[in-house]
Amino acid sequence: MFRRMLISALFLSGAATLYGCSATRSISANSETTFRERGLSFVGDSVQTAARTPGVGLSSTRTSANGLAQRAVKRIGPDIEAEGLTLSPVYANSLPGWHTERHGDALEAFQQSCKVLSQRSASDSASRSALGGQVGDWLKVCGLAASLNVNNHSAAREFFEDHFSAFEVRGTGTFTGYYEAEIKASRTQSRAYNWPLYTRPPELVSGQEYFTRADIERGALRNRGLELLYVDNPVDVFMLHIQGSGVVKLNDGTTTRVGYAANNAHPFVSLRDELERRGYDKSVYGASIQSYTRWLKERPRIAMDVMNANPRFIFFKENFNDGPIGAQGIQLTGERSLAVDLDFMPLHVPLWLETHATAPNGSSRSIRRMMVAQDTGSAINGQVRGDFFWGSGAGALAMAGRMKSPGVYTMLLPKPIASKLGSNGLAASQVAR
Repeated sequence: MFRRMLISALFLSGAATLYGCSATRSISANSETTFRERGLSFVGDSVQTAARTPGVGLSSTRTSANGLAQRAVKRIGPDIEAEGLTLSPVYANSLPGWHTERHGDALEAFQQSCKVLSQRSASDSASRSALGGQVGDWLKVCGLAASLNVNNHSAAREFFEDHFSAFEVRGTGTFTGYYEAEIKASRTQSRAYNWPLYTRPPELVSGQEYFTRADIERGALRNRGLELLYVDNPVDVFMLHIQGSGVVKLNDGTTTRVGYAANNAHPFVSLRDELERRGYDKSVYGASIQSYTRWLKERPRIAMDVMNANPRFIFFKENFNDGPIGAQGIQLTGERSLAVDLDFMPLHVPLWLETHATAPNGSSRSIRRMMVAQDTGSAINGQVRGDFFWGSGAGALAMAGRMKSPGVYTMLLPKPIASKLGSNGLAASQVAR
């Protein structure tokens, strides 16, 4: 969603949502790929990932340092260093779970990315990372994708096998979850609905610091006609700021959506970190976003003080689509859209993800499926790092709020781009195994 803007993960060391924001981000469709999000910097601190030990020969068995199950994947050749990543060429059809995947579901999400690419010049850079190549490198596969029936999963599988080359990204990283929040609001202010969502102030300049959260809560923007909606609880407003977008249930019985419009260019401060700094024990307020939110709502004074310690503030606009909008400017697809670190991973790239999530009953749900890189977030930093978009509603919240899992992913590059790996165009080099 812009991430753009949905949540990154509640806590990067516990529950998956307040520790950073994944929200939805928006990327412009020009060759410079400038971002319209809340102070997202392309020069972020990368996360060190645990290396896996490659086997010898063209097939290898690797065990992640973070406890992933042993996995046997058929390798094609030596590793390649490119754009800050170590890439291992592999056979896509040897990836765990490949043959039972519903590839048509991923194809449908990929078709949405292609609609954006098809509107751009063939000579444009497709994404920030050079691994994304030029838009022209995608046009053939996008044309083929558009001709396929998404309900024909075998044909979709053959499409990905025949027209892409698979590169496992070496290392084990962390995968969190995000979702589209749901809030209650009104278009008019009242005692019941008294907490505003603000639209972007006309004088705000992207990248320049504006009023802090505390300034705005004290009335810096009051009576200027910038109120978009009024929400029934300030904690829900804060959580929406983290998520970046949400479904709004209006008091007149109608429904709308809101999404990210701008930020005040101040740094994000984790609510969890602030509570721990003040001596609150996380065993009391809980590890899931549900328990965390409930704890804050029961203590409004503490909640306001702690929330105002985060100077970052998000401005919104109404979203008339059927779902949240991601960094590509397209609607995100539940359980198919992945937010990634654009310093390393290009937008619109299909990715084979292997990780797991914890269900509300405590059971572990294995995730082996094709995703599409369609979003980013300021807390999504690292070579192997992703934020899994679960969708909207209580079920999505239940999964996203508990997800913080080790995992690996394999990138599928169109063959015109893959053929350039090792050339001067992508400044890659082979690495001896």
